Amino acid sequence: MHLFFSITHAEMVYYYHPPESPLDVRYNYHWSILKASLDATTKKYGAYSLKAGVFMTEERQLRELSKRNSKLNIMIRETNKEFEKRFLPIRIPIDRSLISYRVLLIDKKNKDLFKNINTLEELKKFTFGQGAGWGDVDILKLAGFKVKTEVYYDKIFEGLLKGDYVAFPRSVTEVVDEIEKRKDKMPDLMIEENILLYYPLPTYFWFAKNEHGRKLRARVKEGIDIIQQNGAFERLFDQYYKTQVSALKLRKRKLFKIVNPLLPDATPLSNKKLWVDINNF
Repeated sequence: MHLFFSITHAEMVYYYHPPESPLDVRYNYHWSILKASLDATTKKYGAYSLKAGVFMTEERQLRELSKRNSKLNIMIRETNKEFEKRFLPIRIPIDRSLISYRVLLIDKKNKDLFKNINTLEELKKFTFGQGAGWGDVDILKLAGFKVKTEVYYDKIFEGLLKGDYVAFPRSVTEVVDEIEKRKDKMPDLMIEENILLYYPLPTYFWFAKNEHGRKLRARVKEGIDIIQQNGAFERLFDQYYKTQVSALKLRKRKLFKIVNPLLPDATPLSNKKLWVDINNF
């Protein structure tokens, strides 16, 4: 008599944060990277499912990720010293830190204000809009910028057109979609054509600092390593960003660099393959 045993894996469930509105497509690429990494590890780890949690602002996501039995167990956020103490990151910039490059979203009536800007000090005379709790806020304030915040993502665009601030710095990975999705209802929104900001803002997948979080993290890390090696990571990056970012003509813009003093020492800045070269656009 022969006995056969089979080893089955319990389905791994990843609860992610859904878009903040029907117009919010900021993380479509990131979740595609997550799915590709999980697909690449199915043979070893078994089945998985991706489930959208309830709507949460970015500040609430930070609170929820640490809770036991929370409907959020994976998060996309920039790194900083505080987060690395509280959570478990995968220190691979998901978008190769392309998010670190920023153009200004403005009201068309204000486009001439920026034509002759040549220094950061000249830029600092303007008030910038940002989301409450976003990593950019402290970086900009520490650099001497005036920043006004809004809790809800869609409201930031409305505040710009109401004149609450003169510019809304947006990542080059986000701004083309944001303009396109609002062009009918907000035709006065435009992308300023001369300025490019840079502050290093590597954005990671984050997990709770507990046993379950470590298991979820281990699978995603292995999957990302696989898709980086087989080329799937780069193909997704190009699919989502190559055409859109090329349209922004980054190399023709005036580049202003801003220091990010909140970067942890563990940030893999020396690993050049993890970081984008904008000359490729």
